[in-house]
Amino acid sequence: MEFMLADFNLLFSCAIFFVFILLLIEGLGLIIGFSLMNALDQLTGFDLDADIDLTAGGLTSLLGWLCLNRLPMLIWLVLFLSSFGIFGYSINYFSTLIFETSLASYLVVSSALIITVYFIKLVAAPLTKILPKNESSAISNHSFVGKLAKITQGKASFQNPTEAVLQDEYHQKHYLLVAPQSKDEIFIEGTEVVLVEKNENYWLGIAFNQNLK
Repeated sequence: MEFMLADFNLLFSCAIFFVFILLLIEGLGLIIGFSLMNALDQLTGFDLDADIDLTAGGLTSLLGWLCLNRLPMLIWLVLFLSSFGIFGYSINYFSTLIFETSLASYLVVSSALIITVYFIKLVAAPLTKILPKNESSAISNHSFVGKLAKITQGKASFQNPTEAVLQDEYHQKHYLLVAPQSKDEIFIEGTEVVLVEKNENYWLGIAFNQNLK
C-alpha cells in the first residue's frame, strides 16, 4: 500500500481510483435506473464507418485504431485507465527493484501511456466480439444515402477519399471517408457533400448545391 501511495505513483493511483468511481456510479445507477454507460455514449456522440480504410489520416483513423467506435465508452475508459495504472505501477516497481530508485516521471508516464495504447489495440478487438457494440443511435450506415456530410480536412479527388463528418437526427456524429463520384470534382475542407453510394472502403458523394435548397 505504501508503494501504491508513493508520490511517483500518484497519477497511476488516481487512474485506478477513477476506475472504482466509474464502476461505483454505474452500480448505483443501475439501482435507480440510470446507466452511466449509456450516458457516456450519448455524451460523446460519435461513430465511425466500420468499413473505412484506417490507413488514412485524421480523427477517423485514430478513433478507429483505438476501437472507440466498437466499444461502449465506459468499457473503453475502464480498460484505458486500469491498464495505464497497472503498467505505471509495474514500471515503477521494476525500476525501484533494479535501480533502487524510480525513473523520471515523464519517462514512466510516457512509457505507460504508449504501452497502454498498444495494449488497448491488442485487447479491444477481441472484446468487441463479446461486449455490445456502441450504437447509441441504432442507425445503419446504409441509411446515410442522401445525407449531408462536411469535409473536415484535406482534399478529396476521384478515388482519393478524405475525412468527412455527418450528424444524424440523434445529433450523433459519424466520421466517414468520402471521395467525389465524378472525375471532374474535388472536395476541399468545408465542402458540403451529399452521400450517394457506399464503396467498399469509402463513400461516393457529390457537392451540395445550396442554390437547390
